[in-house]
Amino acid sequence: MIHKHVPVLIVGGGLSGLTSALFLARHNVDYLLIEKHTGTAIHPKAGGITFRTMEIFRQLGLEAAIRTASEPLDNIRGRIAVETIKSIDPEKLETAENSQKALEKERIENFEKVSPSKPASCYQIELEPILLQAAKEGKGHIRYNTELIDYQQGDLGVTATIINRETGTKEKIRSDYLVAADGAKSTIRQHTKIPTTGRGVIGGHYINIYFQADLSRFLKPSQFGWIQILNPEVFGALITVNNRDEWIYHVAYNPTNGESPEDFSEERCCEILKKAIGVSNLDIVIFSILPWAAAEQTATRFQDNRVFLIGDAAHLMPPAGGFGSNTGIQDAHNLAWKLAAVIHKQAHSRLLQTYHDERHYAAEVTTEYASNLLFSVIKKGVSTLNNMDHLAVTVGYKYNSTAIIEENSDTTHRMDQLELNGKPGTRAPHMWLRYQGKRISTLDLIGENFVLFTGKDNSPWRTAARNVSSHLGVPINVYGIGSQGDCVEYEDSWEALYDVTSQGAVLIRPDGFVAWRTKEGASNPHLLLKQVMASILR
Repeated sequence: MIHKHVPVLIVGGGLSGLTSALFLARHNVDYLLIEKHTGTAIHPKAGGITFRTMEIFRQLGLEAAIRTASEPLDNIRGRIAVETIKSIDPEKLETAENSQKALEKERIENFEKVSPSKPASCYQIELEPILLQAAKEGKGHIRYNTELIDYQQGDLGVTATIINRETGTKEKIRSDYLVAADGAKSTIRQHTKIPTTGRGVIGGHYINIYFQADLSRFLKPSQFGWIQILNPEVFGALITVNNRDEWIYHVAYNPTNGESPEDFSEERCCEILKKAIGVSNLDIVIFSILPWAAAEQTATRFQDNRVFLIGDAAHLMPPAGGFGSNTGIQDAHNLAWKLAAVIHKQAHSRLLQTYHDERHYAAEVTTEYASNLLFSVIKKGVSTLNNMDHLAVTVGYKYNSTAIIEENSDTTHRMDQLELNGKPGTRAPHMWLRYQGKRISTLDLIGENFVLFTGKDNSPWRTAARNVSSHLGVPINVYGIGSQGDCVEYEDSWEALYDVTSQGAVLIRPDGFVAWRTKEGASNPHLLLKQVMASILR
């Protein structure tokens, strides 16, 4: 039996697993990623990418490629309800479309105020190959058709047995840590015996039919992301995949009535589609048929010693709002720099405990909002949407952990409106700067190392950061912001946006969240920064 050691073993090659691989490589950590399937996704799931997730892909240099892949669906927004596709009234459709465009314009303007990135629509079948190609070009190893059989963990690491499903060859893999990105039915979560909370299936069971058909006589391109079909025989929703001739249709089934996914043969699915479209002689090619359920489930712990749950292995939420895969990608982003800091002996292993402290809260907030969105649509359950704001749920949550130096404040962090003002625990505010002759966002300066933002006259802070970085072995990039600083402000004042004076400083973690802030100057910047960094990392 072959034996090998890698710092991190990632189990699962979906979006959160591949994102983990990319960020570990960026932080110079070797890994082995295994995926039991033979390749990337073949069914179009998880199509919505929030602007916060696009910020993460921007850090990886992948925003442009993903934006290009999403172009066919750039103008697909909103929803309508009709009896069948054939029954659509073109005039009413155009009126609804114009109304939706106005709402969309306002929505994009709101995004642009807080982020350099815009949301995108790019299904998993398009996104995974982009991430895989980027991973192949970097550090690390990826194996498909390879499955985890068993693992044990101890004080010194994790020993896993994996098998090549084609050849039957088994290997022993020793790793320092294991990242469980193995999906909703995670065998690793079951092995850890970590229980889950949540209401389970709350929005019904569905069959997702991925098919090809020419519907151009009924629908022109760039019209609506969700078309509700009200025909009671085939009640469901039609969604475009490529803005041309590929679609997915969601149709409900009821297990309590004895129905099961096995009842939905290709022949029956074709009949369902013809009734939903309203045409009996339509040419249809079915690519795949997949059951799914709108469910709510969260693991009570995201960490079991050296094992970490991310993505669907850690949490499931209804698809309303499109937060599921985005939350998993952000799990990976949060965990990767912490694993790297510990593996590179820059931080104590206690830092890894903050992964659960921070991401469990974020997952709970997001799941609650997604459930409320679903309830408001299906008019079932109790919805409390008025207590949460969509932008705040997307990027406005606040972390509380030992990796954040809290400020003394009597104000409670709000989720009914977006507050990004440099407060420790929140995502660093975006503003446009001129740096080295280029227009960039403050977020473009963040991602690999700790970052210290200061005023333009920052020589004491720069000296302090250099000395602390040398002492701890942790790189700290320093940027002076102001009319004459390293980074020149365009319009906004960084002092007003980050709520500091010209003598203040803001420390930002590699994941873009504010770790610490001093609004005023310091009599001994070196000692203060040393204490702050030691508190976060030790």
